[in-house]
Amino acid sequence: MRERITSAARGNTDLVGLLVLLLAVLVAYQHYDSSLLSPASVTILSAQFLPLILAAAGQTTVMLLGGIDLSLGAVLGLAMAVFATYDAHSAGGVVTAVVAALCAAVAAGAANGTLVAYAGLPPIVVTLAASFLWSGVTLIVLPQPGGHVPGGLVNAYNNGWNGLAVPALAITLVLAAWKVLRTTRHGLALYAVGGNEHGAYASGLHTRGTKIAGYALAGAFTGLAGIGLAVQTGSADPTIGTPYTLNSIAACVLGGISFFGGVGRMRGTVLGALVIGLLTNLLLFTGISPFYQLIVQGVILVVALALKTYLTREAAV
Repeated sequence: MRERITSAARGNTDLVGLLVLLLAVLVAYQHYDSSLLSPASVTILSAQFLPLILAAAGQTTVMLLGGIDLSLGAVLGLAMAVFATYDAHSAGGVVTAVVAALCAAVAAGAANGTLVAYAGLPPIVVTLAASFLWSGVTLIVLPQPGGHVPGGLVNAYNNGWNGLAVPALAITLVLAAWKVLRTTRHGLALYAVGGNEHGAYASGLHTRGTKIAGYALAGAFTGLAGIGLAVQTGSADPTIGTPYTLNSIAACVLGGISFFGGVGRMRGTVLGALVIGLLTNLLLFTGISPFYQLIVQGVILVVALALKTYLTREAAV
């Protein structure tokens, strides 16, 4: 048994290191908030972190294809605006609002994928241009913060529903759905195209179709993040998505997703997002000036990434 655990740890050095970092942050967090592990705190924290986790899941999908999505924050804002501006008392109610927001986000992701796949443009250029485009569209939909989300939905999301932490359940469902997806032809194709596009094409895979579907899937995750953020706050802000672009990339890299595609696991991304979320809260608890919080957060993340890279390299030797 002990040998099996040791062997498993050696094969997952990056995740073990991330778990150790997460444990250290949790211990420090417990010092400032003794109710950290209570059901109420788990519900509140999962409600707070769910948008970042979903955004990071979308970024993971694109990075596994060897790309990067700089339009993620703009698409998140667009989905949030579409969801919160739809009148919940109109036909279809909240369900129609969710479908409309997801359609907008998936269409934005598929457009990015189509340009990358067929125009041959670098993902960083396509998504940078798309970030301006979708930011402008979002401002047309919602020129200033506003919109409305039914109070019952906001309460169930932030305080739980019948004792059930809805955001924590959503995170579990995302991980389960990704585990199933990885075993499908499309899931395997994501890794194959990201790892070796020419080899995947030579093997008979429709590489362009895989890219478009992958970017569309990323749009779906990002759309869900926007909906989650709207439900958490009870309204929408057209510019609130900007920080999610860089934070999602940081969560992916911290979680072991390769910039070169084809390498990484979703559970690593979720752990990375949790570390970033808890670290942000922890810095607020310490009372450090906001001017220095970003510096401290950046230094900790760089040190963590450097240490993780070193341990992974040593394990490979």
